[in-house]
Amino acid sequence: MELHAYTRTISDLFSVKKKYVVPRFQREYSWTKEKVSELWDDIVANINISNDGQFNHEEYFIGSLVLVGDDKSLSMQIVDGQQRLTTITILLSALCQRFIEIEKRNLAESIYENYIAGKDDEGKDYFKLENETPKPFFQISIQHIDKKQESASSEEEKNLLNSYNEFYSYTSKELLKQKFGQITIENDLYENLLKAIRDQVVKYLKVIFITVSEEDQAYTIFETLNARGMDLSFVDLIKNKVFKSFTTRHPDDYAKTKWKKLRKTIASRDGVGTLETFVRHWWIARYNYTSADNVYKHFKKQWNVGGINPEFFLDELVNDAELYVKISSPVVEDFPQQEEKELYRSLLALKTFNVSQHKPFLLNLFKVRQQNFLTLTDVKKIICFIEKFHFCFNAVCSMRPSGIEQSYSKATRQLFDAKDKNSARKVIDELKQQLLTRLPEKDKFKDDFSKLKYLKSYTKDKKLIQYIFSHLESVKQTTNEFKPDSITLEHILSQSSGTEDYIGMIGNLLPLGAKLNGEAGTKKLVDKIETYNKSNFILTQEFATSNPETWGEEEIKARTSDLAEYCYNSIWITEV
Repeated sequence: MELHAYTRTISDLFSVKKKYVVPRFQREYSWTKEKVSELWDDIVANINISNDGQFNHEEYFIGSLVLVGDDKSLSMQIVDGQQRLTTITILLSALCQRFIEIEKRNLAESIYENYIAGKDDEGKDYFKLENETPKPFFQISIQHIDKKQESASSEEEKNLLNSYNEFYSYTSKELLKQKFGQITIENDLYENLLKAIRDQVVKYLKVIFITVSEEDQAYTIFETLNARGMDLSFVDLIKNKVFKSFTTRHPDDYAKTKWKKLRKTIASRDGVGTLETFVRHWWIARYNYTSADNVYKHFKKQWNVGGINPEFFLDELVNDAELYVKISSPVVEDFPQQEEKELYRSLLALKTFNVSQHKPFLLNLFKVRQQNFLTLTDVKKIICFIEKFHFCFNAVCSMRPSGIEQSYSKATRQLFDAKDKNSARKVIDELKQQLLTRLPEKDKFKDDFSKLKYLKSYTKDKKLIQYIFSHLESVKQTTNEFKPDSITLEHILSQSSGTEDYIGMIGNLLPLGAKLNGEAGTKKLVDKIETYNKSNFILTQEFATSNPETWGEEEIKARTSDLAEYCYNSIWITEV
């Protein structure tokens, strides 16, 4: 492999007639506010204003840039360094906007025409940094000199816009005044500061410019540079490996299209998690339990022995991503049949508990259901069991999860290998028995349950308490007609009564509809009872019927203990 390395400035890169293309195997733009801020601080730290008002610059090295092509190439692919080049382009574009705002469009056009855009030999306009993934958002909202306000629709577009907004903010008069320690900044000084930043970027930022001649070599270098996780996640490395195997891009770039759909699917709902989490869970569901740090190592091992077909791999990732989204962040439309509503409620509860160890198992559970190895009743029962387990284990008791994920992983792979109904049900039964041995004792449950609270100033446990009341109502209801999906929390002893912690305890709370909650307000208890009697919630009716003569710390703690006892018993006496 032949490599050529040179030292280059940003001006050397962008002032020539070249196009730098972000290739299909590269990851999306992902720089955070912290990384943008770090680059900005490094840029301005190397600019000094002398006593006579002159600007002095120090050179600053920003790393290596690896490209496919040679000095004669009009278009070069970026193997390593696209995040930095993109961020620098964004900064230059922000400077363009600042020059336009101070009516120095000639300076803005100079930056734009020299470093952001160009014309080919046919007189056609092009951008010197070309990235197809966020097109046209990046081009029209950030790169172009006359920007259009467009809404960011993907995570990458949001990152690009955030970086632009950061640089735009950093280059304001006020922040530059603070950064350079100036008492005031008049128009002339502001213009000169912007020029100094421009010069620092294009003339004094330096890179090691490395070129290779073939794209196949680019994939190899890409993996070599990042195999130790210096910059990329294991998902980026897997993507690089898979993309390398798809050499045909006509009539469609199959790998790029599939990968774009995969990212779009995972980002389609809040609460699903990252693409990295999904790919790890998918790997566990199909191959073996592994930490995130070792996914790529296991992937590469399978790849090297021919255990992965790239096209099948991509197809299955995309298909299972749609199921994973429904498991992770369910909506009622995912389960249109009445007999599926219990699935929806259990999955929604697991999302509320913020647990994820069960997801690989559920992926395979639903796939086995599609093979008719399990009935809908089988699936509902085990998911209901998992919901109850994690309610106790995670949501209330916050117990250490060591060993839980491995138990799920073993059952997950056994379920993946199941050949019939008996083997599938056996896996489920064994998993239940393993999880039952990890249940918290009743005393621990009650102790942690008593620590739950809800106040205007403390809302962390609000959704969990609403879930608890919803569960208790479903147990107490004699029919299945009433399913409380939205519960407001009423403080029996009003929050205005004091600041004591016991006011927020669950024993001082009742489920109540929004209208009746407003009616109860901060009335005295004797007056609230009349309002509580109007409620359809059995818990609230029971409290109203008990008609307590006094209500204070002792009564609240006693009711909290009773609710904890009833809640624990109602879950495991009715264990499925």
